[in-house]
Amino acid sequence: MRILFIYFLLLKTLFADNHILEQENFEAWQFTCIEEQSQKICELRELVFDPNSEEVVSYLSITLNQDNLTQMQIAFPHAVNLKSPISLQIDEKDPIELNYAYCNKSACFVAEIIGENFVNLFKAGNNIIIKALLLDNREATITYSLSGFTAGYNKLSSSLIK
Repeated sequence: MRILFIYFLLLKTLFADNHILEQENFEAWQFTCIEEQSQKICELRELVFDPNSEEVVSYLSITLNQDNLTQMQIAFPHAVNLKSPISLQIDEKDPIELNYAYCNKSACFVAEIIGENFVNLFKAGNNIIIKALLLDNREATITYSLSGFTAGYNKLSSSLIK
């Protein structure tokens, strides 16, 4: 499987014209707060790299919106079949299907508001296994570690209070 992402383009998109206020690693997850248009915006994310090219193939981002709802975004390269949903599975639990929400010049995204029960599955789990269909009909499997998610999510939750 060779899925390529341009790492610096992705990071430029994430942090363009922003000032990093705070950054902390929680095992596989990274917590970051930036200042954007005089607002503090915090995110918990994990990047998955291609072991051969060391380029980013996907990233999963967790944020809390102004209503304190948890938002999840998963980025994929443009080589995915947008007509086919992705499969997201936490450990050995039943997989769920999620549809793509939008694409920009850097990636295509699944974007969902997730409930507390879903967050709790992340906290109790070890891995997230995502399967996506590529344009050439090959299936890509991307694995995220949930190591450090609970501590990172707790930090994210506490960042709203300040």
